Amino acid sequence: MSDAYIRPGDLRQGFTMMYHEVFDLYHPYIGDKATLYYLYLLRFRNHQAEKESFGRSWKGRASVVEKFQLSYSTLPVIDAILEAAGLVSIEYKSVGRGKDKIIYVVHDPLEREKFRASETKMCERLREVSVRHPNIGKLLGKENGIKLLA
Repeated sequence: MSDAYIRPGDLRQGFTMMYHEVFDLYHPYIGDKATLYYLYLLRFRNHQAEKESFGRSWKGRASVVEKFQLSYSTLPVIDAILEAAGLVSIEYKSVGRGKDKIIYVVHDPLEREKFRASETKMCERLREVSVRHPNIGKLLGKENGIKLLA
């Protein structure tokens, strides 16, 4: 990806670019909540290529639940949707307090041509998620995602 040119003047730090493909291609499948969560994780993704944590986001679940009024039981379903869509990979790191720390490897969305080439496989993965999580229907996109349950 080339460097982005936003506007003349000073280039700012502290912003996140939102790829058009997120809403144009992914949102119709993954739905509102998964799209919002992905953009939130993208906002907190480490963009420093020289760091070991490059591409990773580890924003805590408590902040997400509170900020977006999601239930803790919904987050694993959204995680599975985002993984099936190829937008995140999830790593677990032991922190010694009984629960592992969840670290998201936040991927850029595929460009349109690549998305279309892999769309069928993504749909199959989303169907598999729907078998594991029967309550997924309310979360999937109203345009295309819900059709996967038929």
